[in-house]
Amino acid sequence: MPRAYAVEETRGLMKFVIDAQTDEILGAALLSVDAQELINTVALAMRHGIKAAELRDAVYTHPSSTEAFNDVLATIVRVDEP
Repeated sequence: MPRAYAVEETRGLMKFVIDAQTDEILGAALLSVDAQELINTVALAMRHGIKAAELRDAVYTHPSSTEAFNDVLATIVRVDEP
């Protein structure tokens, strides 16, 4: 997370609960710098049915904490993907 390095606060955790069949975001636990802002993005995605892959592939400003969504959600292994 580039912003975490910029503010020298690299401790943290991001955890997503995602339905493996539908790619729907069911919940998240965010413990990191700017988590209070990140959770609003996740909540908005959940309210509007934005899939985890869409959140993963979004382009975020740099440096920002939201950039971590690209990396965290890219680690999810789905059975329908090669």
